[in-house]
Amino acid sequence: MAMVVFGAAGGLGLALTEKLHATYPEQQIIAISRKPVSKRLAGVNYVTVGDYSDATLAEWASDFKKSGGQLDGVISTVGMLHDDSTFPEKQLTDINPEDLEKLFHVNAITPLLILKHCQTLFDKKQAAFFVQLSAKVGSIEDNYLGGWYSYRASKAALNMLLKTASIELKRSHKQLIVAAIHPGTTDTGLSKPFQKRVPKDKLYSAEQSAERILSVIRELEPAQSGSLFHWDGTRLPY
Repeated sequence: MAMVVFGAAGGLGLALTEKLHATYPEQQIIAISRKPVSKRLAGVNYVTVGDYSDATLAEWASDFKKSGGQLDGVISTVGMLHDDSTFPEKQLTDINPEDLEKLFHVNAITPLLILKHCQTLFDKKQAAFFVQLSAKVGSIEDNYLGGWYSYRASKAALNMLLKTASIELKRSHKQLIVAAIHPGTTDTGLSKPFQKRVPKDKLYSAEQSAERILSVIRELEPAQSGSLFHWDGTRLPY
């Protein structure tokens, strides 16, 4: 049995890999990323892939299954808020279709593809989890400020896709938990341009966020599959 971290080269991915390895020292931990991981731990299996395309994920899952591999936990940190050419929109006039498509692909489509190919690696009768990091700003009910169109909408789409998948998988994998978790504002590259507005006590280290995420995961039950959770374990509205 193994646990996998997708997006393992990022700040939270690195911290989650380290926390999993420390918490479950006898467990096989696999860290998957698109670029080489800067900090490697003895005993962790690092896998670098060119992309998270449907074909690449299918190839990895097939190879893992052929080797006799089986999963009992997946954490995906894959996500995007900005890059060198894309930044959160403040108003309608900032919107362009290229950025909308880019964020929908990274934040919604890619996580669903990861789940699609991981589902065959879960034992249908054993307890397991698939957790994707999401964002509170993806909550439609909780949206009071507006702005950030692409990011909000792509995270809302992600939450709906995971909810829909959880309903299907309850029929075949009764002990599998599919959940989205909001990690809070974490001191990583994703939040770096926006940290000046964040109070010091609301900006969390990657290690702190990783510990909180694992604490939420440990308390999850199959009946909660399909839900969006805050880092403190409370359920967030869609």
